[in-house]
Amino acid sequence: MKYAEITKRFRQFFELPHTPVAVKINSETPADADLQPMRYCEMVRKSAAHGDTFTFTIDDLSCASAELALGFTEAKYGKVYPTISPANTTQVTVAPLDKCDFDPDVVVIIGNAAKLMRIATILSRVQGDIVSSKFKGEFAVCGECTTIPLMEDTVNLSLLCGGARMFGGYRSDEIVFGFPMDVFVKLTEALTEDSIIKALCGCIMDDLPATVVDAIMSLGFSKGTDHFSGRFGDEIVRLYIPKSDDGKSISISLHVPVKFKDADAATNANKVASELFEEPMFHRTRDNWVDVVLIVELGESINRAAMRGEKFSALVKGGIDVMLEHIGKFRRKAVQ
Repeated sequence: MKYAEITKRFRQFFELPHTPVAVKINSETPADADLQPMRYCEMVRKSAAHGDTFTFTIDDLSCASAELALGFTEAKYGKVYPTISPANTTQVTVAPLDKCDFDPDVVVIIGNAAKLMRIATILSRVQGDIVSSKFKGEFAVCGECTTIPLMEDTVNLSLLCGGARMFGGYRSDEIVFGFPMDVFVKLTEALTEDSIIKALCGCIMDDLPATVVDAIMSLGFSKGTDHFSGRFGDEIVRLYIPKSDDGKSISISLHVPVKFKDADAATNANKVASELFEEPMFHRTRDNWVDVVLIVELGESINRAAMRGEKFSALVKGGIDVMLEHIGKFRRKAVQ
């Protein structure tokens, strides 16, 4: 997959305002550069937001922390972490991923907490493990989001540092993710509509234990072939019981299809949905409809959860209330 294609898929799926940034660390003889000295974190921010490309040496850096973290120089006193070791870096290139003509070592992503939370959620599923992070409010973009992914071959998150926020142009709501290139590619290749498709592929209702069926129907649903359906407020809500990859049912999905006059109207409304809905809510267009889905995690099998009476009822009703609130906002904004 070409870098432009990777970038497009990644940005569209996670609805990121800025492009991912490719970083290449070189230890070969540097080419001539003629830059006004600036901070590495500032270069990354400008590359993400404005599409700028920078190739720089130590003489083009105005931040001693980046000189150490990126392996241009060794610390003379004490131990500094994180740093590229051995410190034989001669030149670094920073470029928008979709425009880069080199094989990146690291990809840096800038976004707000909600956007990066969704990335972390999908990443944990792809990796099959929790996403851990190391940060201390120093050496943020250079060390925490470039050096650690490169030297430790792991994804790392940073809440940024004072230098990045004061001099690098980062907004107060922005944080940063650093990815080894191979992990970024693996994550991007796993991004499909499977999340919503799987959520709407429910168990056949006749295969469910009677206790589960009774518990759901007592909430006001009627039983269909592969889902339950009920009217709540002004909406018809469908309840599916999807299966995970290992065949277990440990969640439910609530689905509301919202109808529009035509496909163009649905497409425009879907853009509104992108601003309102974040995981565990998903949405997609389907002809002149926008499908909205909310995943409610049970924390255990549906069989055990359904036996918990009021606790199960409160969990499902709480999900329905959230769904109705968001659908109401969506309808109001979509017709403005």
